[in-house]
Amino acid sequence: MKVGCDSGVEGARGRGATFRVELPLPAGSVPAVAERPVRAGQRSLDLLLVEDDPTVAEVIASLLRAQGHRVAHAAHGLAALADVAVARFDLALLDLDLPGLDGLSLARQLRAQGFTPPLLAITSRPDAEAEQAAREAGFDGFLRKPVTGEMLAAAIDAVLPEEPAAV
Repeated sequence: MKVGCDSGVEGARGRGATFRVELPLPAGSVPAVAERPVRAGQRSLDLLLVEDDPTVAEVIASLLRAQGHRVAHAAHGLAALADVAVARFDLALLDLDLPGLDGLSLARQLRAQGFTPPLLAITSRPDAEAEQAAREAGFDGFLRKPVTGEMLAAAIDAVLPEEPAAV
């Protein structure tokens, strides 16, 4: 058994470097990832997430996938319109501050085109008028960032009908 630490660096200019560190740590196990327990009868949904910030999108998508949902991500409103033209979604989550076609305009456009599933607004806007503006644009629910998995689950449960619509 080796006691103590050992380290080293190998590299060449313009080609990168490799760092090696060996520590005398006891063997352990990787902790399990904490996920929201799936409730009896909980549905696995097809969700559209429209979020322009890739980091925020990955965090929210990961929270939703941990709950058993399938998530399609669109980085802007035009991509979202293309997605709903070719796929069916049970619910859409839209950031209000998107480049080009903002979330409020996107919601109005989706509703005008006959998109009937629930729409959830997700925003970091601090103003008190944001929720009212979202409701007037056709949103069914409203969340302020940052969000947690529990917040997302509660908002989804609040806007979904009891039984999925027949396809």
